[in-house]
Parts: sequence; structure tokens; C-alpha cells
Amino acid sequence: MAVKKTSKTSDASATSTKAAPKKAATKKAAPKKAAGASAKKAAPKKAAAKKAAPVKLTDRQTELLKAVHGTKEAGYPADTKAVAKSLEGLKDKKLIKKGAKNKTTGHVHYHISKAGEKHLSSSNPS
Repeated sequence: MAVKKTSKTSDASATSTKAAPKKAATKKAAPKKAAGASAKKAAPKKAAAKKAAPVKLTDRQTELLKAVHGTKEAGYPADTKAVAKSLEGLKDKKLIKKGAKNKTTGHVHYHISKAGEKHLSSSNPS
């Protein structure tokens, strides 16, 4: 709390000067809130207009994706390092998913995802 002075004239002047800035501050704060609220309402409309970029694959990746799709339930084994690296690239693009390690062969098997099926159907309409 503020320290009170003993003279009445200084008390009255201090009270009047403190009251004036409070009124001015409340008037200035109201337009800022209204402007901020309208800016927040406009932001979601811009975000909804964005679209995801289509996935671009090389010819080899497309062939590999078709091979994974052809294996269905069993899954496509990643038996060599080159194939495993290519499959990881497709996995990063979320076109295939990594399955469990096969106990008999010791290799990880990959399966096609829903996004991979959509990609194949859109690129090859046969």
C-alpha cells in the first residue's frame, strides 16, 4: 500500500491523478481485446485451405509398392539391405507399415497401408 501523507492537499491531488490513468487504461484495453478476437477468428479459415502435397515416387519405388501390395497377408520380407532401405523410404512416406519379425526367416515383413492402397489405385486405374 502507498504511504499516506499528513497534508490534505497532497492527498487529494494524489487520488485524482491515480484515478485518471485507470479510466484511460480500461478504454484503451477494450479495443485491443476486440481486435485480437477478430484476428483469432480469421486464422482457422486460412489453415483449412491448405492441402497435403501428393506423394511422388520413383519407378522403382512404385514397383516395390506393387510387390508389397501383392503379398497381402504374408507381408514383403526385407531380406537384403538394399530392399530394406527402399522399404524404409516408403515407410517414411507412410505408404507401408512395418510388421513383426518373422521367427522362421528372421526378416521383418512389411505390409501396405491404407494410404499406399489409395496411391496405387489413383496412379493405376486398371
